[in-house]
Amino acid sequence: MMRLAACLALILSMVLLSLPASAQKIHLKSGEIVSISELGIHKVLTGTDWLGGNGVDVYYYKPAPCAQPTNPKGEGVKIREFSTYAFECVDLAVRLYAKVGYDNFRWSTRDNTPGRRIEAAKDLVHADKFQAPRNGQLRFYKNGSADRPPAPGDLLVFEASAQNGYFGHVAVVDWVAGDTLGYVQQNVCHTGLPKPYGWANLEVKLDNGKQLFSITDGGSGGSVAGWVHSDLIKQQLIDQPEMRRAGDIRWNRDDTAVYVYLSPARTRALAKGEFIGGAIADLLISSGALSFTHDALAEWVAEWVTNQVGEWIRSDRRLNPASGVRSVDFTLKYTGRMIWVRPWGGPANGKWIPFVMPDLIQIPRFLIPGSNCCGH
Repeated sequence: MMRLAACLALILSMVLLSLPASAQKIHLKSGEIVSISELGIHKVLTGTDWLGGNGVDVYYYKPAPCAQPTNPKGEGVKIREFSTYAFECVDLAVRLYAKVGYDNFRWSTRDNTPGRRIEAAKDLVHADKFQAPRNGQLRFYKNGSADRPPAPGDLLVFEASAQNGYFGHVAVVDWVAGDTLGYVQQNVCHTGLPKPYGWANLEVKLDNGKQLFSITDGGSGGSVAGWVHSDLIKQQLIDQPEMRRAGDIRWNRDDTAVYVYLSPARTRALAKGEFIGGAIADLLISSGALSFTHDALAEWVAEWVTNQVGEWIRSDRRLNPASGVRSVDFTLKYTGRMIWVRPWGGPANGKWIPFVMPDLIQIPRFLIPGSNCCGH
């Protein structure tokens, strides 16, 4: 259970981003400089454990899990530089976003200068009003009416409730796969143990061809109000704009999809009815293309979509080699039902053609970190 003071924190000193846990020091509000271990604070995940190796360390307070560390006067431990509580839920989000240039989450003033700091995680629903670096504006997508799915690196904002002391809660999206996403969080404990992993159910509806995204079950965090997206996170930590080669295929990636470029030989094989999705998936996995969908699901996702593309190649003359098509590209979306296929050669040469997948991928719960069966 998240403690009553949950999510009041804003930023922890950047020293925490680089030093090993045993050597990390923090400056208390009282002026003392103490090590994390002296306070009984322990690391439960390292930054390389999540977000494709681009995350930050995740901590909890071992003497009284998910209770505020206190100084000798019994007061909550605050970081002197920012007058903030250490290791709350927002602390995780701001340390991650500090990696790409967000020095603070503050309200913007009329003259676009930094104003007061946010007071609780629930304030993140107003992220578009925060002070942000140039070209780094934050945008909040409301759950249920969002035309953009939650993506790795986005901040999940949970509704204020008794569970979190009515301050709300925030977690970071780690991976997205089909109808499920996984997230990493700080300051959530169950039965006295830290719970850094969580998962949520995704739903997509088609409205006149437009996709609208919802999170219908937020897992351990409760109800989700929406998610915060940052182009700086996307560009610096997630995207792979340069073309990469994997065997006889090529790929690149943004934060919602992997773009796969099939060789002419692979295209002809699909046109002949060969089920080569597994081979394509193996190439993508070994090259790191699927780092932001769950590793236990990556092969399943890639194989299923690739073989579906093969069916379209055989049934749609715009994609078929018999019509002069030499090769095709396709999107491997992390979620949603829209797949775009682009033929090279033939009547639709160089044009992206949208297709609708029959269903979302259904994720077996036993494969998900943090689900009831497997816990972390």
